[in-house]
Parts: sequence; structure tokens; C-alpha cells
Amino acid sequence: GINAIRAPLTSTGQTIGSMYIEANPEKIWNPEEENLANAIAEQASLQIQSLRLLASAEQARAEAEEATRSFMHESWESYLDAIHQDERIGYAYDQASVSPYLDAPEEEDDYQEQVKVMDEQVGTLALKQDPASPLSDDDKKMVSSVANQIAQQVENIRLLADASRARAEAEEATRRLTQESWGSFAERREGDTLGFIYDTVKISPVEDKTLPEKIALTVPLEIRGKAIGQLAVAGEESQSPDALKLAAAIAAQTSLHLETLRLAEELQQRAEELQEMDRLKSGFLANMSHELRTPLNSILGFADVVLLELDGPLTPEMSNDLQLIQRNGQHLLHLINDVLDMAKIESGRMNLSPETFKVHDMLEEVNSITSTLASEKNIALFIEKDSDKDVEIFADNTRLRQVMINLVNNSIKFTEARGKIAIRAVKQDNDTVLVTVKDTGLGIPSEKLEVIFQEFTQVDTSSTRKTGGTGLGLPISRRLIEMHGGRLWAESTGISGEGSTLFAELPLEAHIPDAIEITKGTIEK
Repeated sequence: GINAIRAPLTSTGQTIGSMYIEANPEKIWNPEEENLANAIAEQASLQIQSLRLLASAEQARAEAEEATRSFMHESWESYLDAIHQDERIGYAYDQASVSPYLDAPEEEDDYQEQVKVMDEQVGTLALKQDPASPLSDDDKKMVSSVANQIAQQVENIRLLADASRARAEAEEATRRLTQESWGSFAERREGDTLGFIYDTVKISPVEDKTLPEKIALTVPLEIRGKAIGQLAVAGEESQSPDALKLAAAIAAQTSLHLETLRLAEELQQRAEELQEMDRLKSGFLANMSHELRTPLNSILGFADVVLLELDGPLTPEMSNDLQLIQRNGQHLLHLINDVLDMAKIESGRMNLSPETFKVHDMLEEVNSITSTLASEKNIALFIEKDSDKDVEIFADNTRLRQVMINLVNNSIKFTEARGKIAIRAVKQDNDTVLVTVKDTGLGIPSEKLEVIFQEFTQVDTSSTRKTGGTGLGLPISRRLIEMHGGRLWAESTGISGEGSTLFAELPLEAHIPDAIEITKGTIEK
């Protein structure tokens, strides 16, 4: 029979062919030879893949060059059509003067060199040769160099013309916008006094909106080339040059000040509208979260009843399906609660109920609640032995427990199996307690240390990220800590395995004035 070795050729895990080695029937293949054949096949596969990638890259480069040439052609056609109506542009140089030259060179004894911009011909450089002294190779090289320099210069001129045209269009658009803005500003101020008289003694409004008589000088008040009013000087008919300069300077300063006032008023109006939109958004989220949570609680309640088999026995499949519904329902409820909490905080409806309690007792509750999730990932979760067991604080126990659960769950989410999460509380000299949650997880890049506390933000925003959530846990936690008069921050080297540490610093007595309750934007005792 045939004595041969067949080694597969692969690319990105897919078989694309095979390498076939045939020997004499009496040949005995040893393992080293088979390994060598497989190694050669692997190298051949890499070479084939490299050649394929090289071909793709070459095709992409050719397509890019073609697109560039097309762009250059269209740009130059647009330049000629817009400015010169497709007329030829040419000049003749005879070592004495430069003069317009519109006729194309046709004589056979002329030497021509193409003027190209990125391989797109935009003109021709032509030289009349002396029959008695033909051009040498060095002369032709010099002509080619001159053609390249000319190409660069004419391209610079075209780009400058395009930039100037774009700038002029932008300035015209700005002037139109200014005129429209001042028109709407004047309409809003209709009925207000828009003119004032200064007579070196007092300032009084122009009641009838007419200027005084015997106007000797008027200077326009201009914003970006558009007149919005005028500065008029009444008195002697003749004005000195210094007076004219002073009036022009005053008009310029007045114009600038008026524009500043108008922009400030409009900015205050964009700000008020944004605040109203933010208030409406928070109210909408609060209402919708409440409406979503009510039916979801009913679904979870009925799922519990059915799982308890109060309505009859369940098959194993039915029980598994109901448990899946329950787990996903609890997850959805957690997300809805996050949105509702953030909406309450932003709308000023979050109530704090402070009391005196030991921080260690609260941390033990948190450890007990989150330990199941940590065990599922084989993560060691514990409270440090040197954590202060006696420190007491006056704060909202429920909300701080929520904060600590968020911090621990965040660490569990980004810590791999067999990792560690340590919780610690230490009383500080400045009448504060510092609570830390330190993990050995993926770490946080330095540029993301503040981003993670922004609403709806994830450290990993790729479509393949492993962790989910709304991105509200840490922002809510920071806002709750700040409502107590404390601060929350993160520190990390950004190196995987070195993890990160979340710090929550709280005053021993929360800064909540007289336990004020905030409801619907009003303050009530």
C-alpha cells in the first residue's frame, strides 16, 4: 500500500488544505518525522495566511490610492469650475519676465514634463529646446524636479483657496446666525428700553426711541460685521480726530459688552431649559420605575407560590423553568430599583433615616448577604482581622448597607476565580471612619478611576464584555455617601491581578441637618 503522511494546512482554525508526503512502502515513519511534517505544515499555513493578508493589504492600498486619485481629480475639477470656469491657467517664462500663456504646447521639439499631485496630472511643464543644444539627462532630471516643486506649490495654492473659501462661508454663516440671534433677542425684549442717553450727568432711557436732534457723529455698534445699533454723539458739528477715535473705541467696547450680555442671557435660558428637562427626566424615570416594579413584584410573588407547590406538584422541568424566571425577575427588579434610586436622588426625593449603629455589625451583614455570590465564583470574601469592631456612626444604616453591597458586588464582578476580597473599617483621627473594599481582580485603568462613578458607564464597553448591569451601582453609592457628608473614590494600578481598592470615608455623625426630609423639591420637618 501507499506509505504517506498527511498534515493539515489550517487558517484561523479552519482546514484549507493538506500537505502530503509519500515514501517507500518499507519506510517506517518515526514520531520525530511526523512532528517535523506537522511543523512544516504549520509554517506553510502561516506563510499562506501571510500571503493572503499581504494580497488583501495590497488590494486595500490600491483601492485607497484610486480613491485618493479620484478625490484629487474631483477637487481640482471643482477648483477650476468654481474659480476659473475651467479655463487653462498658464504662464511663460523667458528669463526676463513672466507673462500669461494660454496656448497648449504643440511643437514637436518641445520637451514636456507632467505636473502631478498624488499621481493625478494637473498640468504640464513645457520647454522649448535649442536644436543646437539638446537637453542632457541631468537637464531632464532638473526639469522633473522643477515640475515636482511646481506641483507642490499649485496644490498649496489650491488648498489655500479652499480654506479661504471655507473660512468665508463660515464667517458668513456666523454673521447670519448673529443677525438672527439678535433679531430673536430684540423680539423677546419688545417693549423694553433699548436705547439710553448719557449727558455727562446721568443716564436716561430713550422713551420714544428717537435720537436727539443735532447729531454730529454716529458710529455703528457691530457684532461680527452685522450692525445691531449705533452710538450717536450730539453737539458741535466738527469733531477732532481724537474724539473720533474715542467714539470708535467706545462703540467697540459697547458692542462687545452687549454681545456678552446677550450670550449670558441665552446661556441662562439653555441652562433653565436643561434643568427643566432633567427634572422631567427624573420624574419620568421615577414614575416608570414604580409602574414597572409593581407588576414585576406580582410575577415574583406568584412564582414563589407555584415553587412552593401550593397549587399542586411540579415536574423537575417546570421547577427549573420557574427558578429561571425567578432569578431573572430578581435581576430585573434590582435594575429597576437602581434606576428608581438614581431618579429619587436626582429629583431630591431620597429620604435618609439616620440612627446610631456599629459599622462592624453592618459589614457582617454585608458579608453574609454577598458571600453566596462570592462562593459561586470561588472567591474568598472576608473582613480583615484588624478591622475596627467598636466604631459607631450616626447614619442611615439601610442606605450604607446598600452602598457596601454595591461595592462588594462590584469587586466580585471583576475578580476571577480563587481571588480575594477584603473588607476593612478603621476609625481616623479626623472623626471619620474609612471603609475599604480591596480585591485582586482585573483592576481599573487610571483614566477610568472617575468614569466608573458616572451614570450608565461601564469600564468595558465592548460588545464582548463579560459583566452586565446598568452602570448605576457605583454612581448611586457615591451620591449616597456624599449625602452623608462623606466621599467615595477608587484607587488601582490598572494591572490585572493587582486589583483595585474602593474607599468610603464617612463622618462619625452624618451631616444631615435635623434629619430634614426632602419631598417633591420642598423641605419639610
